[in-house]
Amino acid sequence: MFTVTVGSVIVYPMELTIDELAQRAQLPVRTLREYHTMRLLPPAGRRGRVGVYGDQHVERLELIARLQRRGYSLAGIRDLLGAWDAGTDLTTLLGVGSGPAALDEAPLLITRAELADRLPPPAADTIDRAAAAGLIVARGDDHFVVRSPALLALVGDGVRAGVPLDQILGLTATLTGGLGALADDLAGQLEEILRPLAAAGDAGQLASLLQRWRVLWQQGAASILTDRLGAALVARADDERGADGLRAALDRVRIGAITDTAGRIRRYPR
Repeated sequence: MFTVTVGSVIVYPMELTIDELAQRAQLPVRTLREYHTMRLLPPAGRRGRVGVYGDQHVERLELIARLQRRGYSLAGIRDLLGAWDAGTDLTTLLGVGSGPAALDEAPLLITRAELADRLPPPAADTIDRAAAAGLIVARGDDHFVVRSPALLALVGDGVRAGVPLDQILGLTATLTGGLGALADDLAGQLEEILRPLAAAGDAGQLASLLQRWRVLWQQGAASILTDRLGAALVARADDERGADGLRAALDRVRIGAITDTAGRIRRYPR
């Protein structure tokens, strides 16, 4: 997308009125005006007294929609989009640094009745299957520990969307089982790395190193898994007939942002 500046007026190659832009984005005009007020949208170009919008505005609305689906508030989206031009570091912007673990979750202690509410539809062996998949661990007769509440929410969300419980729990078992095997392999390699440091006798320094690495492991693992999973899904969609819907859905949830070493955020090419 390029723009032509004539004096102080920005002219966009594709020109849409605000009504046409709203129709294309399937949003009310009042929502677009609110986005302008919140500085979520770039200023309109001018054609005489009429404001005109172009590809830049269409792309921006698509990005806002993807970020909203990821759970970002409009205020958070405003800050993130402002960084495209301001060059704010993404880590600073999102508050994700090497301090408290941003990706870790506190385990959830839940009763049998509460668990049944979160795993619809209830069945006699649902809890047993959830435990076999590594989703929950029994604690006493009527309580369970959920190590990842997010994973429990994913299972419940899938079932409510119409995914058979066996399928979504199978996906969970693949994840927990695969991560368990990976953890065993990594532990052996880490032991070799950490043993000399432990032998040096500075327990405080070793603990500090492990605390930093714990956060970095979480962030790195989440980033690589998400990237590899997305790439694998795209590859499968490209290999299968009639997968246009899957490709379109994958494209809609892709944020497409990349940051350089100076902290400038740019669009990541598709």
